[in-house]
Amino acid sequence: DEGAVAMNYFGTAMGPYWRKAHGTFEEAVDYAVAHAEDIGARCDAFDARSFAEMAEAGGARYAELGALAYRQVMGGVQTVWNPVAAAPWTFLKEISSDGDVSTVDVLYPASPLFLHLNPELYKQMLAPVLAYAMNGTAAYGEDVPYNLAWAPHHLGVWPQCHLKPSAQEQMPVEETANMLLGMAYISVKQNATAWLKPYEGLLAAWAGYLVSVLPDPGNQLCTDDFEGPSPHNANLAVKGVLSLAAYARIVRLQGDAAGAARWQGVAEALAKEWMGNATDVNGTHTKLQYNLPGTWSQKYNMVWVKALDLGELFPQSFIDAEVAFYKSAVNEYGLPLDSRASFTKADWSVWTGALGDDALFATIVDKLHAWVAATPDRVPFGDWIETTSARIRGGFKARPVMGGLWIKMLAQHKI
Repeated sequence: DEGAVAMNYFGTAMGPYWRKAHGTFEEAVDYAVAHAEDIGARCDAFDARSFAEMAEAGGARYAELGALAYRQVMGGVQTVWNPVAAAPWTFLKEISSDGDVSTVDVLYPASPLFLHLNPELYKQMLAPVLAYAMNGTAAYGEDVPYNLAWAPHHLGVWPQCHLKPSAQEQMPVEETANMLLGMAYISVKQNATAWLKPYEGLLAAWAGYLVSVLPDPGNQLCTDDFEGPSPHNANLAVKGVLSLAAYARIVRLQGDAAGAARWQGVAEALAKEWMGNATDVNGTHTKLQYNLPGTWSQKYNMVWVKALDLGELFPQSFIDAEVAFYKSAVNEYGLPLDSRASFTKADWSVWTGALGDDALFATIVDKLHAWVAATPDRVPFGDWIETTSARIRGGFKARPVMGGLWIKMLAQHKI
């Protein structure tokens, strides 16, 4: 039966969402043919609107990169009908780096496209992760208690969700902050927190965990684990700090002004500590790790200062100095991810560009556009790429993380 099961979630088989409206594949095709003109017109209108919006925000080359990435990102998601919750859920496949289901540090870089164009869809993407973290799998047939103090890394290997907590690739600060930031952005953008009611205790516990390990996450892994270990990682630490400020925004929206003030105070105190730990001895930029003077790295996570309007955490002069340093480190095809190597991540570079001024953003976009035009690697849009040659690295291709290109759309709007 074509498309009968799209995902198995802890014992429950879930069919593709299109089967809710069209019982068979043949019926779905018949519908598409019969309505082809209307569907095509709607697609054309969406394409034109999206291209114009991105061009206005960042220029024609930025819009062209978005046009290249959009289908790739959407091709990495699968919406199903959850018969237990009686609601649609959406899963994301990591692709090429491996086949994991709903990897939280792949959801995070992909999130700007969804948060900008359809935050309800991103809620559907978070729902399977949250159900797992809330010890909700027994209702689906397999009782897999989630006993970790931090957020999950992923749910299983496509198309099977059955991962035990002990089998997770543990990234405690990384994934916990990723979840808090995404959930805060949705809540602030929609000015609504009712959807968070079932998760209030979980979010408070996650925020408490972050306080217990910051400002120094120690020897934890971060999403850039392909580079190897990076203990005392400054970019990971600042993500945790920003997520606590994001949690304060959630608490404020829930009507708890005193609680929000407490969490905001915690975030501001940690931000001050972070600046002291992270700033290099010469004061011109921040380090890759607290304990490695003379190093540097892209602090792409700081873009949430703009996206969530968290400017009270860091003086603008501090951010301006960081941006000025980035401008001095750009290579032919982009800004290296950090001082360890000449390669970069295309998605994170655009985040860093969006943190900066218009000049830095234009430079990042122009360099990435040039890489796309010059690369001899005839594969889908790569995200781990060289900045001194137009080559792809590590087989990172066709991944939905390129939804991160839409970060400019979040950073330029006050919410």
